[in-house]
Amino acid sequence: MKKQHIFLNDWLDIHPYINALPSDFYFVKLANRLLEELDERTPEDVRTNIALFVAAYLEDVISGLGLWNAFVEGHRRLYGRNLPFYDAGGNYECGCINVEDVRFIIWYTCQKKMKRGIYLDPLSVEISTEADKLYGILDEVYDDAPENPLLENFFGSFDGKEDAVRKLDWLFGLTYLTCPSMSAYVDDISFADKLIVPAGPLALFLHEWIDLLAGENNAVWKQVEGLYWKEPEVPEDVRARNEEMYRNFVEGTNGRRIVYLDGYDGLKAFLTGVLKWPDDEGHTLPQMKQSRNFVLMAEPEKGILLAKDVCEYIADPLNPIYNKVEAERHAFRLLVEETLCPPDLLAYCIGNGYLSDASYPREGRKELVAENADFIARCFLLYYYRGD
Repeated sequence: MKKQHIFLNDWLDIHPYINALPSDFYFVKLANRLLEELDERTPEDVRTNIALFVAAYLEDVISGLGLWNAFVEGHRRLYGRNLPFYDAGGNYECGCINVEDVRFIIWYTCQKKMKRGIYLDPLSVEISTEADKLYGILDEVYDDAPENPLLENFFGSFDGKEDAVRKLDWLFGLTYLTCPSMSAYVDDISFADKLIVPAGPLALFLHEWIDLLAGENNAVWKQVEGLYWKEPEVPEDVRARNEEMYRNFVEGTNGRRIVYLDGYDGLKAFLTGVLKWPDDEGHTLPQMKQSRNFVLMAEPEKGILLAKDVCEYIADPLNPIYNKVEAERHAFRLLVEETLCPPDLLAYCIGNGYLSDASYPREGRKELVAENADFIARCFLLYYYRGD
């Protein structure tokens, strides 16, 4: 008899209830079978998560939870295709299991367990091989696997405030699709903060997930206080100052919203000469003296956004500091390292194709990164890309 490594409690940890259903015992056995197929060179905790999450993916599809479908639909609305990285062409079946889905779950689960600075190639042979094995098992059991009646249309409604909170808590960081990115935060963040922190591979806010999951029934969720929040209004005095800075900026750059400055002397000259800031240490950012270069971007409401020591990586035709060799080495960092670049500036660079040199550090794959740059930023940076 083969030793069991995944237990019922492990399975229930990624479910929104504590009392097991008959179907749960089936899926625990399935998860253990999946675990047996995975390469033992992969760390045990990672293999365990992959097995659990792939089994939960099957449960989702056959039970009508709708979580995977919401992810696919959200990705399609953003990018016009079903999945990041993996193109199944006309063979992809929405609402059914697909080997490309399993490849993504393996990549996503493994990547979120990697040490900082280590990036896993989504197209690696190892991922493809593992996915083929696991998908073969899912395909074999697909017709006989039991549905979980509690999960069908789970987010279509709720029974009072407590039930709504329970469901949203689970969605934020305990499902198979949100756990990889949010497990480190889920116990340390209040429910109120969970409503304003993006979650999961698409870095969607909870109200965005609910819109995808509940569909036409999302109106009932608008009763949940704070779920559908609005951006706070900028105070009038701050808005006026920011608008003045914006006017000075575009007047001093012949209408451009972005400028690249070499060295601290260039920054100081721009701040005092173009933006008309006072020439004193309270306004000229002396703490930036050791930085090589600066990119500044003007926003009418937000004022001036600044990033330091990244100009070499931005392939803007109007960027005199751009260095292709350095960009090929380091541009990928802008998509995956927190606080290197303000969100609006990063989105501007992605949207204009200015990070065209970004590639995986070892494998390259510039085209793959370019096609998925916004997704990569969402997946890795989360709040640091979608927050303010």
